[in-house]
Amino acid sequence: MTTATDIVNQAIQLIGNNQPPVTGNAPNFDTSPAGKAAKILYVPCVQTVGRRFGWDFARNLVALQLSGNPATILWPYEYKYPSNGVQVWQLVPSVLADPNNPLPVNWSVGNAEVAGVQTKVIWTDLQNAMANYNNSPNENTWDALFREAVVRQLASELAMALAGKPETAQQGLESGNAFATLGEGRDS
Repeated sequence: MTTATDIVNQAIQLIGNNQPPVTGNAPNFDTSPAGKAAKILYVPCVQTVGRRFGWDFARNLVALQLSGNPATILWPYEYKYPSNGVQVWQLVPSVLADPNNPLPVNWSVGNAEVAGVQTKVIWTDLQNAMANYNNSPNENTWDALFREAVVRQLASELAMALAGKPETAQQGLESGNAFATLGEGRDS
């Protein structure tokens, strides 16, 4: 079973310089310099690579929940953005009138005050909307190219955080981009 700690330690190995491995678990890892850096860098790195392409392994479908706010001038429905959502790709009705010819749904992402808290929301004209979105699944489900892109991106960020090595960071970014680009040609 692959864990976030495995991903961080693989990134640390790419940096070199005999960095000790991280022993703690995500999201806090341990109190080593690498663990402290991973605590800050890991989740944003995974989400950044996750947004780069619509990775099929990350696809999920969820019924959206209304925010409780009244309709706006432009949109009759306001839904809360999925709490584990990295990126919503499309909205779909809960029941398709014609599954062979689904109609596109108009929607927009924004923010609004929900129960006194500024919250990411989705505005749409679709009642009972469902979101097709990236839900950032656990590391054990990751596609091999996605994993390699995350490892290399994270190695780049950790290299700067731990050793201030701009040349290592640049090489990591370039190789991470190369692996992420390979994902463009994946099968759907």
